Amino acid sequence: MNLDALFLNNIFKWPKVAKTSYKLTTDGIRVRTSFWAANEPLGTVFVFPGRADYIEKYGGLANFCLSNNLNVIAIDWRGQGLSDRLLDDKNIGHIEDFKNYQNDVEVIIKEAEKANLVKPWIIFAHSMGGLIGLRTLQNFPVFEKVVFTSPMWGIQMPPILKSGASIIMSLISLIGKMETYAPTTSPETRILNEEYEFNKLTSDIQNFKLLRQQIMQYPDLQIGGPSTAWVSAALDEIEYQIGNEPPVTPALCFLGEREEIIDYFAVLEFCRKWDSCDLISIPKAKHDLLMEREIILHNLFEELEEFIKK
Repeated sequence: MNLDALFLNNIFKWPKVAKTSYKLTTDGIRVRTSFWAANEPLGTVFVFPGRADYIEKYGGLANFCLSNNLNVIAIDWRGQGLSDRLLDDKNIGHIEDFKNYQNDVEVIIKEAEKANLVKPWIIFAHSMGGLIGLRTLQNFPVFEKVVFTSPMWGIQMPPILKSGASIIMSLISLIGKMETYAPTTSPETRILNEEYEFNKLTSDIQNFKLLRQQIMQYPDLQIGGPSTAWVSAALDEIEYQIGNEPPVTPALCFLGEREEIIDYFAVLEFCRKWDSCDLISIPKAKHDLLMEREIILHNLFEELEEFIKK
């Protein structure tokens, strides 16, 4: 099957299918973008996905936004989804410098400018997208609000690995293995190899099954563990961003109380520093909040609607 410019919707079956295409970044990477047009738009939401994500996961968010008269534009980051992969082993999640993701952001900003998409422009950023979003707010002062779910402002890892991370990265760099899987990771795609009871993404078994089915039917969407270079770049970007003063942009941050992937306490601390950021902790929720149970989604969307209309 030719996957060019398709929105692979037959698993999730979101009511509104996206208009999808490929764009070339200034450094020559082909990225997939999708657009949902509201009938009477009052603004535009830019979706910044998480690591290992793909656009199709955000169709439910798009439907919510459309019902609130908001356009939606989303992207598959370089190295994942149906955008260009950066290594011969296409299953390694790879980046050499987190600043490179800003070239992908530039693509959707230019697309929005060319289409004269209605403002205000709002970022919706999940997990890794939450780290990318901080630099975007510094580089592109075009966004009036930002929403985070489980932002990756710290990474959970064993204490011994965390304390020695910089030494480990330096040693791996010396032996020229930065493009191999990071320590403790593998080519395996979590959703295919974990049992529901032990998964860290969602407490909703139906959405867990849909996530697995999506990857099984469309294996080109999947990635496994990150490269050592990705981990090194992520830790460098986290250190830089968390060391900065937070932006002044009004923000809303959602964080699941059963979070086990990003550093829960790092998010709490950064939100405390961010005067214009409201933090909402969600009981019984795991990492992937848009894939959570209906009651959690209902409450999240209620808060999101109030924040957008404020």
